[in-house]
Amino acid sequence: MEIEISLEDLLKNGSHFGHNKKRWNPKMEKYIYGEKNGTHILDLRKSLPLIENALKFAHESAKNKKKFLFVSTKKQHSEIVETIAKETNNYYVNFRWLGGMITNWNTVKNSINTLNNYDGILKSDDTVFTKKELSDIEKKKIRLDKTLGGIIEMKSTPDVIFIIDTNREHIAVLEAKKLGIPIIGIVDTNCDPELIDYPIPANDDGVKSVQFILDNFKKVLISKNDDTSSEDSNKNE
Repeated sequence: MEIEISLEDLLKNGSHFGHNKKRWNPKMEKYIYGEKNGTHILDLRKSLPLIENALKFAHESAKNKKKFLFVSTKKQHSEIVETIAKETNNYYVNFRWLGGMITNWNTVKNSINTLNNYDGILKSDDTVFTKKELSDIEKKKIRLDKTLGGIIEMKSTPDVIFIIDTNREHIAVLEAKKLGIPIIGIVDTNCDPELIDYPIPANDDGVKSVQFILDNFKKVLISKNDDTSSEDSNKNE
């Protein structure tokens, strides 16, 4: 794994900007450099080694065929989260986190089966449903797809969960902790880093910050295929 991130890269993408100092979580104090115009500034010198550690963990997990679930229900991150999940053959939640989404997996699987049934009905050329009934089914499918579309191929609970804004997605954090699923999380100045196995102190609102960080994770998740091929080649020699 050869991914190099510099402090300049993080600065250029605004990863150092935190929240208003009134909204801070004291547990983030050690990652805060200071404040400017009432806004906390993160100390990227402390963020950098934590990002590298999280990247290494992600890379090793992917090499061992672990599956990732990317989570952010912020509208500005919707496309970013969907893209990295699809390009790395993983899963995502980018609309709404349902309570029990992973702790009550059997119930969620039933909802996914319902979604697949709706899809089959709508694609069928031979239907017994009226136009009105098909219209109602399509509306139900659209609602379910917003919430479950990113996990429709997920056969079991994920091996690793990547959360953007662990404060906002606190239910996802608690469910992952309950199941012992490792969490990689972008933690801003209002978050609790102690709940996260691999915290990344960084701006969790800015699109450029989140995009830059996830682009680097995409590289290590994809590069594991090259590593696996090299290992297989060495074994055959």
